Parts: sequence; structure tokens; C-alpha cells
Amino acid sequence: MLTPLTSLPRLPQFPVISLASNLKPISRKLFLRSPFLVSAIGSDGRYYPSPTDDDPPEAPEDSMHGISKFEQIRRQAAQARKLQEEEFEKDQPLFLKALEETEDIPDSVRNNDSGDDPFGEIDKAIALKREEFIRKGLIKGKTAPEPELEGLEEENLEPEEVADLDEITNLQGLSEIPVNGDREETFEERPDLDDVNGVDLSTSFDIDFDEFEKSKARIVEPKFKMTLAELLDESRVVPVSVFGNLEVEITGISDDSRVVESGNLFVCRVGRNVDGHLFFSEADKRGAVAVVASKEISIEETLGCKALVIVEDTDCVLTSLAASFYRHPSRNMSVIGITGTNGKTTTCFLIKSMYEAMGLRTGMLNTVSHCVHGDNQLESNDMTPDAITIQSVMAKMVHNGTEALVMDASSEGLELERCDEIDFDIAVFTNLMRNSSDFTGTEEEYKNAIAKLFQRMVDPARHRKIVNIDDPNAKFFIAQGNPDVPVLTFALENKNADVYALKFELSLFETQVLVNTPQGILEISSGLLGRYNIYNILAAVTVGIAVGAPLEDIVRGIEEVDAVPGRFELIDEEQAFGVIVDHAHTPDSLSRLLDSVKELGPRRVITVFGSVGESERGKRPMMTKIATDKSDITILTSDNPKKEDPLDILDDMLSGVGWTMQEYLKYGENDYYPPLANGHRLFLHDIRRVAVRCAVAMGEEGDVVVVAGKGHETYQMEGEKKEFFDDREECREALQYVDELHRAGIDTSEFPWRLPESH
Repeated sequence: MLTPLTSLPRLPQFPVISLASNLKPISRKLFLRSPFLVSAIGSDGRYYPSPTDDDPPEAPEDSMHGISKFEQIRRQAAQARKLQEEEFEKDQPLFLKALEETEDIPDSVRNNDSGDDPFGEIDKAIALKREEFIRKGLIKGKTAPEPELEGLEEENLEPEEVADLDEITNLQGLSEIPVNGDREETFEERPDLDDVNGVDLSTSFDIDFDEFEKSKARIVEPKFKMTLAELLDESRVVPVSVFGNLEVEITGISDDSRVVESGNLFVCRVGRNVDGHLFFSEADKRGAVAVVASKEISIEETLGCKALVIVEDTDCVLTSLAASFYRHPSRNMSVIGITGTNGKTTTCFLIKSMYEAMGLRTGMLNTVSHCVHGDNQLESNDMTPDAITIQSVMAKMVHNGTEALVMDASSEGLELERCDEIDFDIAVFTNLMRNSSDFTGTEEEYKNAIAKLFQRMVDPARHRKIVNIDDPNAKFFIAQGNPDVPVLTFALENKNADVYALKFELSLFETQVLVNTPQGILEISSGLLGRYNIYNILAAVTVGIAVGAPLEDIVRGIEEVDAVPGRFELIDEEQAFGVIVDHAHTPDSLSRLLDSVKELGPRRVITVFGSVGESERGKRPMMTKIATDKSDITILTSDNPKKEDPLDILDDMLSGVGWTMQEYLKYGENDYYPPLANGHRLFLHDIRRVAVRCAVAMGEEGDVVVVAGKGHETYQMEGEKKEFFDDREECREALQYVDELHRAGIDTSEFPWRLPESH
């Protein structure tokens, strides 16, 4: 719902911010590269020509090309209708074939004019349309079954009659071929089906193609190639030395020898644990035709490598090489970058949905999803994408008509220069918390890495800064880049923000928030749960205000996002208690998650979580302390232990409450685990599936079970094995399993390890 702001008093503004009044009207392309025009008219109204130019001033460039915004919208609508008609024409054979195969309806239905049977009316309408198409010759009617040749036994027939009978049998089902040998024109080959016998088929019959295998839009893979010399020139890479033939043609670029294809340029990166130079021979065997390295390697005895380029640092040139090879795709889209500690992924989903509500083809790039536009997903892993992946995915987006991209600009990606060749238009800051688990530097280095996104906001005509001013670091990020770039702020607590929550209501199934903006008041009802999702909603609203989105589109886009995979995701199997799966895997994110759950007013909070092996040892006791303080029952378990012993990990976690593994096992000898000092309970099990099932089994009406750590991830890494494991699917199976136990009269409210039925 939208409430106009005309009757409200003027809102106070944040004093250090360029407000929305500085924003200029924005076209539908949302800052897609319109030049910044400098006027030669002075403040006194007089004309001051350039001393180096005696010509009269040129008229400002018409960025609308003489076409009004309404005319643009009309043309866009006409184009959309044309695409829809083309799609309809492509699928016409499908639904006409379906009509042809439709059974005739009984006379009782055909003659029933009471109108009491809506399904009968639908059947009658389809039958009438089918008869009309049969009369027009568009489809064939069902022919009466051929009469059986009864009583004809070969022993009673003359030889000539037997031959005739055999010929009749062979001819059944065959169609006549014209004498001239030309094939009879089929339905699919007729070019004039949009207007047959005066009947416009494109509009005369509506049908739901979802019932007839309607498929998603096909993603077209772009092809790129250029010579090595052209690539070095385009990327402005200055080699230390060059060997071989620079005119060799490059058809791809890779820094992973395992995925090199024939014609690729292989870049030998030196990572934290691996030196790419050691894998050059493997890349050569897979078809690499050129190599970029930071040390000399021999290409004389290689299978197909024809050129070697030596540079000082391969990491520094990789991003530039990738962007140049894929023709700088970000320059052809409006790009929104979201950075901060928490909320980046959910905010990505919200902004994408909002842009699509405005009619823009919008892509998304983060650890959860690589989406070209709409529901067209690309394969992705759960890692932060590297520079080559980022540029290649953006190139696919541009090639397939994507107009805007919203992406997670993580601290890791910014620090490792993976985002250096991305032309961002809007920078969004969510929050800054304790050092992210994905960043290995100090707190100050972490903060400076995030700030790199805002340092690139330099063009007041095109760039925008979106900042959460409830965060104490807000002023630091506002000050980055050009201070003349317009800034819009959002907040849940600070009412001086441009966009803030007037009031909100939280529940286990819905979040309602009333949002004040410079353009009006928005009433939003969202399926995203928890207080921190309100911040994500406010961030998305602020982006919409910054780009001039209609308020109706902002609300509709945000409300269409019911859930984000693995982000406070509610598992609903109609049980009497809540089950939430979340990606929280750091002390701060776990604390925020449990605070949001407590705000929902549950009877008890039951939390399951683990700690990743071979890393983050210092966080293990901290997370246990947080969980046991904020949960009535805590179950410690495994989460990708890798090559580390799960029991050693659990021992580290138990130290958060002053216990050791030996003490815990001693309690287990008597089947009694004493409560903690705060009265809460603590259990553990090294098998995650068992831990999840037990937590769900203990849930009762009004409780909330929280399964934290994996979220959207669908694997468990133990030793050298990586097996499928999805917390969400495990919770669903557990709910069904526990329901069977309850129907059998088994009480699962107490600690169930020792019950055979619980495994």
C-alpha cells in the first residue's frame, strides 16, 4: 500500500549527505552511460565561450534522442507484445496438437446450459473451439474407427483376394503423396498461420502453456576470440618479456589447469597455497596455446603452446586480461554492488526482484546464485567467484539481453582486485561487524577493503552511494570517493535517514514494515523473517528511490521475495513449531540470528550448529558461548570437518562453557547431562544428520528450532569425501519422521539419544 507524502511535514535530513533533491530525472536505463554535460553559462546568466574555441556553444546532447519518456514506454510495451506474439506463434503447433487430441465431450455436458458446472463450461468452450478449427481445416477431426474385416479367413479366399487383402492391410495408415513428389505442406511449415481464413489465431484462443511443457528462455553462449597481441594491447598489460608468436588466436582464458580448453590462454597465478606455474604442463596437454607467467618457463617442447608472456605479477594482470577478452561487459549494464558483513545476499535478491518489477532484465551474481536474468540460472559453486568467472558470466548476461546486474561485492573480491574492472553505478553498504570468516586480514584491512567499492563512486551524474547510518562506520564510507556524489541513507533506528522504518511487526510467518521515503510512505508485507531482514528491505527500498523507481514497483518487487535460500529460511511442513535454516557461521552472525529468533517470542529456542574443520579454531568456543546463552537447548555437531577429527572440533567448542570432552562423556555414562549454570541444556553428536533429527524431535508447539552454519550449501566434507547434504532436506525428512513417532505415541520432548526409535 502506498500513502502519499503530501500531507506530511518536511523530514529532517542527515547533515553530511547530499539529499534526494540533488538527484536528476533518471531514464529507464538507470544511469547507463549518459555523459556529464558542462554548461558554458555563468552564474550571472551570461555566456562565456572557451578561449580556445571561437565556435558558438553546442546544444546539450539529447540523451532521449528526441523521444519522450512516454513514447519510450509505449515502444517498450510494443516490443514486449511482439516478443509475446513470437513466443505464441512458436508454440502454436503444440496447443493445436493438444486440441486435436482432445476427446469429444458427452452430449449431456454439451447440452447443459445451467452454468452450475464451471469445469463443464470450460470443456464446452474447448470443444466448440476445436470444432471451429476442424471446420477451418487447421486440425483434423477424429475419424471413426475402421470397420474390422470380420469373417474373412484366408482359407476361404481366392489367391487374388488374399493379395488384395494384404495390400489393403499394408496401405492402412499411409498418407497420399502428390504425383510431383513434393511433400504435403505440414502445419509447422505454413508461414501464414497468424491469419488463416480470416481467423487471427494469435488472439482468438488463450491457453496455459505451462501444461504443455513450456520451457525457460534458452541461454545463448557468446563466442570470443582475439589474438594475443590484441589482448595485450586492449588490456594495456606491459610485459617484462615476450617469447613466441603473439599472433596466436585466443578463444578463452583460464587460471585453472583442470578446466583449460583448446585455444585457451593459461595464466599462472600464485595463490596462498598453490603455484600455478607447477601446472603449466597439464594446461599444455589440455590445449593451452599461450601462457602468462611471472617467471620464465620453457615452451620449446610443449605440445601446442606457441607464446609466453612474462609479467611482474600475474594476479595484478588477470582481472584486466579477463575484462578485455570479454569486451568489458559491465559497461553495457547498470551495475549495483552490495558490500558489508551481513545481508548482502538477501539484499541482492530484493533488488533483483524490484528491478524486474520495473520491467528490466536483471542478473544476479553472488555465492548463492549466478542468474542471467529471470529464473535462468547458471552453474555455480559456493565460493566467491574469481575474476574470470565474473567477467565471463557478465558477458553471458549482456549477450542474452540483461540490462542490469546486482552483485555481492565481497571484501575478499575487492581486496583481491577481482572487481577492479567492473564499472559499478551504485554502491550499497549494509553493515560492518566482526571480521568476516572469508577475510584473513586485520579489522582495519577488512574495513579498507570494503571501502574500495565506495572509492570508485566519482561521477555525480551517474554514481550513487547507499549507506546504513545505523552503523557506526557510516560516515567513513560516505566520505569515500567524490563527496559530490549523491548519498542516500537508510536506517531502522535513526530517523534522520532518507529511508527509515516508521514501525514494524515481526512474527514467525511474516514481517510487516511501514517505510518512510522522500517520495511517500510504503507499507510492505514480506515473507522474510527477523529484524535484520528489515535492514535488507530498507536497503532495497533506498536503491529504488535512488534510481527513481515507481513506488508501486518497489513494493511489488520486494513482496515477491518470499524466501532466500539458506537465509533465515523457514521450513514449513505444517508442524506446530518453527524450523529455521540459516547460513550463520561466525560469532556475530550467529548472535544476530538468535537475537532475531528471540524477537519472534518463541517458547523455547533449540539450536544446532557446528564449526568448520582446519580453520576458525578461535571462534569455536565463542560461538558455543553465544549459542548456550541465547538458546534453551544447544546441540553441537559437525560442519565440514574435512581432515580434522570431529571430536577434536567438538572438544574446542565445549571449552566455550568450561567443559571438556572427557567430562561430557562421563556425564553420558549415567544418561544424564546436567544443565549449565544459566539453566540451559547442552548436548552434542558428531553426526550432523542425527543432531538435526534430535533437535527437530525435541520441538514442541511454540518452539523454534534453528539449524545454523550451512544454509544454502548442499554438501558435507569429511576427509577426502564431499557428499551431498542439505540442512533443509534433512529438516523436512526429520519432520516427517518425527510425525510418525508422535502418531505412534512416542514422547520425543526429552533428550532422545538413547531411544532406538530416534535413529
